[in-house]
Amino acid sequence: MRQLSGLRTLLTSQRAGRFFISAIVGAALFSGLPARGQGRIDPALEPVPLTYTRTLFIFPGVNTVKDPDAVVPPLTRTQKYQMFWRRTFDRSLPLEALFFAGVSQSINYSPRYGQGWGPFAERFGSFSGSIATTSFFSDAFLPSLLHQDPRYFRKGRGSFGSRLLNSLKSTVITYNDSGTKTFNTSGLLGFGMSTALSNAWAPRRSITFSDTMQRLAVKFVISSTLNLFREFGTYTPPRQETLDSR
Repeated sequence: MRQLSGLRTLLTSQRAGRFFISAIVGAALFSGLPARGQGRIDPALEPVPLTYTRTLFIFPGVNTVKDPDAVVPPLTRTQKYQMFWRRTFDRSLPLEALFFAGVSQSINYSPRYGQGWGPFAERFGSFSGSIATTSFFSDAFLPSLLHQDPRYFRKGRGSFGSRLLNSLKSTVITYNDSGTKTFNTSGLLGFGMSTALSNAWAPRRSITFSDTMQRLAVKFVISSTLNLFREFGTYTPPRQETLDSR
């Protein structure tokens, strides 16, 4: 119980917001460093079908360029929406929602639905909706509108620190469709839009500026953590079947 109390204190304090801002500034400062061993985009290449893989046998790997030497074409608008579809209608989403609902209920974290099976079901629905809307805005709608690439490009080799830095800065630095690096407006703005939309089904007592900013900061931390899984996780071989052939 003492550990859960400490976790709740951390999440509800100003540290999460400070970490969010510090990570953005730090990643922006390091964005100009060459990412040796990291894949890149060549806009001259013709589009190719998306290959369906998994990260840690659970998470969809369709949004990860796992080969650090890969030179890939930019995604088409259709492929960006395919990524959202795969992310949302996948077996991993209810597992993630169950996990976050369990942690949230154990520390009575925002959104504060209360205790019991009924509030737990509400938390599960809330996190399911949050994951889906985050993917819609950050993987499909905004990347298509702003011509940015929502994929994670693994560094794959080098020191632990260099790969860790790549994982963290990839949340705020991405490629645009022309193959140059840019601030990840679509990803971060997508986090904000999804967080604001989640207030539509959150309990009224959780619809405050402080609670909303805390949930936004937690989204950033979760995204960075998923990048760590993508960078260091075990990857299964790609399927022969591709998304475009379905």
